[in-house]
Amino acid sequence: MNKRTAHRITKLAVTLAAAAIAAIIAAQNIDIDPAAPSSERPGDSTTQQVTAVVDGDTIKAVDAAGTVNRVRVIGIDTPEIGRGKTPDECWAQEARTALVDLLDGKDVELVSDPSQGDVDRYGRLLRHLYTDTGNVAEQLLQQGAGYEYTYSKPYTGQAEFRDAESAARAAGAGLWGACDPAN
Repeated sequence: MNKRTAHRITKLAVTLAAAAIAAIIAAQNIDIDPAAPSSERPGDSTTQQVTAVVDGDTIKAVDAAGTVNRVRVIGIDTPEIGRGKTPDECWAQEARTALVDLLDGKDVELVSDPSQGDVDRYGRLLRHLYTDTGNVAEQLLQQGAGYEYTYSKPYTGQAEFRDAESAARAAGAGLWGACDPAN
């Protein structure tokens, strides 16, 4: 099994698990609305300046106190940039460039999502990112720069993100028109 197939199987398993969790949450009447419009700000907000774009779904930003934070964008997974002798996945550099075009050197609003953890297993802040043009992940998905990604629980804007990915797929935008789906 190649890396892309394994990744897709993992994504399918995570999606199925997320659907099961969403059903459990709904059954318990927990107030999480994954279909809420992505324009709503779900949690606490801070504005930080982007200092670096690591890849298509991770940035470095500095807060008002001068602390540099690694930030993982909620709701999107982009192709991996190769490290060492590992080659880039198809569209990895283009996804990074798309994020650079949206954010590099700008102030960005980082918004937590109460349905998600504060940090991921790598210590990166998990945040929605907003600029004056809207939700950054949703814009990247519209461009075909990545895949909608749900880690373990539905998040605010999930339905819109999935719609954005579907539209990009249908249009053959970005990676959907450039990459071999078998890899």
